Amino acid sequence: MAIGIAGGGFHPLPAIAADSAVMSDVVWRQSSPQAGNAFFLLQGSALDDAAAGESPGYNWRGASVDQPDWRGVRRDVSYFLGYQFAAIAVLYVAPESISGWDREQKRNYSFSKWRNNVSKPVWDGDAWWVNYITHPYWGGAYYIQARERGLDRAQAFWYSALLSTLFEYGAEALAEPVSAQDLVVTPVVGFLVGEYLFTPLRARIRAKPGKLDWSDKTLLFVTDPLGVISAQTDRWLGVETMLRWQPIGMQTPLLADGMDHASGSPSGYPRSAVPVWGLQFRADW
Repeated sequence: MAIGIAGGGFHPLPAIAADSAVMSDVVWRQSSPQAGNAFFLLQGSALDDAAAGESPGYNWRGASVDQPDWRGVRRDVSYFLGYQFAAIAVLYVAPESISGWDREQKRNYSFSKWRNNVSKPVWDGDAWWVNYITHPYWGGAYYIQARERGLDRAQAFWYSALLSTLFEYGAEALAEPVSAQDLVVTPVVGFLVGEYLFTPLRARIRAKPGKLDWSDKTLLFVTDPLGVISAQTDRWLGVETMLRWQPIGMQTPLLADGMDHASGSPSGYPRSAVPVWGLQFRADW
């Protein structure tokens, strides 16, 4: 839904038929009584997603981003921290067969254990596929999430390093010491995975004509799981609600006495429309 506010009036955009790809231009008269025969021409640019055959939410088609979306980056980091501790809470209440924590471990847990774990990074003894497949995969996923927010390669690398560090010193440190090799392998090898494996794969998928099918979206999800989840979280929290000051139509100057009604001016020059600025409110749900 979108609402434009200008000239003292509210102008809700009309409902669109389900099979309509784009909204036709619609003429609305200004609600102010002083407006005379001035009018607005409101266009349906808010339905670009529908025109592309994609539902609002995650940017499946990957339209180019002109500059880094730092607000989105900060929101993604906040979500990442929230996901970690939500997972810890679920594991805490889960049975031992799932969590691996017995009642005594839960009862005897204290803040000092986390403090000891973060103060003494170790070279962990995890299986090779955990350290050199799983962690690089997540490093690549962090990298892609940053690139989707418009960050360049260097910025995306440091973003991946940040999330890796937050994980090692956050949720994972509640259970075991910080892993020295994970702090390096995750962002470094993750950069190679993200830039030279995930990025070309995603570019080939997005270059396909027509609507993306379920397999295309599955691969896009696998290469950017946090981006897809964060986009859905945005929708649940109403983050896609938008209010901005922008041109919402065109206004034609009023005709004064003595003007040529055919041309719109005494000298025969055509009347020129001027943009009308106003507040546009949009909420997707």
